[in-house]
Amino acid sequence: MGLILGLAAAFFFASASIALRVGQRTREYDDGLFMTVFVNLVMFGMVVPFIDVPPWSTSGVIGLTFGGVVGTVFGRFSNLRSIRLIGPTRANAFLTANPVVSAIVGWIVLNEAVGPAEGAGGALVVFGLLRFIRDRSAPPAMHPTSTPSAAGYAFAILAPTFFGIAFVIRKWGLARYDSAVMGAFIGGVAAFVAISIVYAVRRELLSTIRSNALHGSWWFVLAGVLTGAALLSQFTAFGSLPAWVVGILQGTQGIWTMGLSIVFLGAEEAIDGKVVLNVFMVALGVAVIGFAG
Repeated sequence: MGLILGLAAAFFFASASIALRVGQRTREYDDGLFMTVFVNLVMFGMVVPFIDVPPWSTSGVIGLTFGGVVGTVFGRFSNLRSIRLIGPTRANAFLTANPVVSAIVGWIVLNEAVGPAEGAGGALVVFGLLRFIRDRSAPPAMHPTSTPSAAGYAFAILAPTFFGIAFVIRKWGLARYDSAVMGAFIGGVAAFVAISIVYAVRRELLSTIRSNALHGSWWFVLAGVLTGAALLSQFTAFGSLPAWVVGILQGTQGIWTMGLSIVFLGAEEAIDGKVVLNVFMVALGVAVIGFAG
């Protein structure tokens, strides 16, 4: 089940990135961060009254709060910014670095061991994804992101760093406050408060609320629903898989994004022998991880 939920999280995040890219076409200065976090908060808040709340754990709540800020605010901001600057396919391809960060931090913080079979499966996944990136790194000449900025790549590199750290922090928090829905809700509240404070300090909070209320993009709302589903899947996957394995599975987000880009963004993607080989490597790696778990 953890394997399926990890892959589902990757698919939902990839779908959200496509919706965000479409929404950004008509929102020059809004990457969709505020609206997606707000929708997440509403979603989780509607579910919370119908679940059994675990016993209070101060350390667990602090961990989930911190994880929400690191992952949702810093990680998602970096990812959304890179999606605007270099496009969703290349931006999400960088998320293959998630498991590397998760494995290192998980080993230090959670003392999570990496077994030989899981390590081999993880290596296959990462190797296949990296080959995928290398072989398909350049977008078509007429693609709107054909001249990506250095800043776009910088944000793309920062995103998996924050996400990888957040994976471990969230799992640490869930080990002490065991509820996927409450974990997602606490992280969502923390992220929304942090974002609101940032916008308020920049004197952009009221204008952002007004803009989204009067001229909001339904694509951003859809992205919020999809990221909410992704977070719930991710949090639940933490219950049966190490943080680094969840990071590996979420690394397939790059492939999901590329496939969805072909359908919804009109990207010109040629399927050749190299693509088939890379997909096979990733699928085999995921299968090895699943059997090892």
